[in-house]
Amino acid sequence: MRILAVYRGLPWPIWEGYHLRVLHLFRRIRRRHEVHLLGLVHAKEQEAQLPPLQAEGIFSSITVQWLPKRSVAGRLRTNLGLDPPAALKAEYPGFGPRLRRLVQDLVQRHGIQCGYVFDPWADVLFTDAQLVPTLLDVCDCRSFYYRRRLERGQLSPYQRLRTRQLLKRFEALERYTLQQYPVATVVSPADRDGLLQLEPNARVEIIPNGVDLDMFAPQRQIEEQPGNLILFGNMDFLPNADAAIRFAREILPKVRKTHPEATFTIVGTNPLPHVRALAQEIPGVEVTGRVDDLKPWIARASMLVAPIRFGAGIKNKVLETMAMEKPVVCSATSVEAMNEDVAALVQLADSDADFAVAVARLLDDPARRHELGRRGRAAMQQHHSWDTAASRYEALLEELSVMARS
Repeated sequence: MRILAVYRGLPWPIWEGYHLRVLHLFRRIRRRHEVHLLGLVHAKEQEAQLPPLQAEGIFSSITVQWLPKRSVAGRLRTNLGLDPPAALKAEYPGFGPRLRRLVQDLVQRHGIQCGYVFDPWADVLFTDAQLVPTLLDVCDCRSFYYRRRLERGQLSPYQRLRTRQLLKRFEALERYTLQQYPVATVVSPADRDGLLQLEPNARVEIIPNGVDLDMFAPQRQIEEQPGNLILFGNMDFLPNADAAIRFAREILPKVRKTHPEATFTIVGTNPLPHVRALAQEIPGVEVTGRVDDLKPWIARASMLVAPIRFGAGIKNKVLETMAMEKPVVCSATSVEAMNEDVAALVQLADSDADFAVAVARLLDDPARRHELGRRGRAAMQQHHSWDTAASRYEALLEELSVMARS
């Protein structure tokens, strides 16, 4: 099978959540099939990822196509909320026909039989170039994310207005793409339900994220730092930033009433200014920014704390922590996408007071932490394998390939 994978930007470096999903899937699929990548780039930083991505050897070929400069008139249509799919295409005038010609050349040159497209912008822009049956990987339902942000986020009047605008835009974009592609995939039942509310006749399959069990293995040579609590992820992503600020300012002081030794480490790329400021405001709070290797930071921590209030999809941070035999305390939002056996091993708490109590209880009970860690890794091995996820994608792409021949 010869597959064309379409992505906005290039899926590198691997530590970013969406890149991680695409790379792990196609690293396995390419063992039996040819995968050709088409990256729709709009920044030099994205194009700079080409050499290290080529060195990985995942893709049989990589084609980079620059997006044109955005049209002022198109952006105005987008900001006014006028027909979001048409407005997005109008932001890149002439790009649809150009992309179609490029895809036609790739299909003929490589014998492409089916496609895979990821990212809301790429999903919409590629509709004019869908020359072979193509799978739409939504991953996380964006409209569900914005709906939840309105319900749970602590928003200023301006933020509330802006979020409503984004909700309306993504509802229209997702409804449109669901109508254009034969099959879509998401990581959780909640994301699937969100999409089906928009387009009840769509075919939406659930394929959860996996975890690299070889990479995220226990590191027992690293000594655990007593009372150290960790939260990691991209810290310019609002649900992560909100969780970091909430834990540092509201929950950590409550934990320290019984565990004054408790410290909090925030690890992740591009921390927002309010996140960076926590290290100066609160003793015992450390903000690292991006690190070259996440695993030692997880290994030295007593547990992951993730009081996430809004968001969608599956939380890779939870899977990776459990794979390293560390316990997790998080909000119910963080486990909605997970298998029941996995979710049962996570300590759930939603209010600040309950969260602090759950953390303190685990700090008091090293044996319980060890047992949850051991069972957590076993659950990852059983339920969150990238091999299983890749096999399911392979079956769907085979189905599309047959559709192309019929």
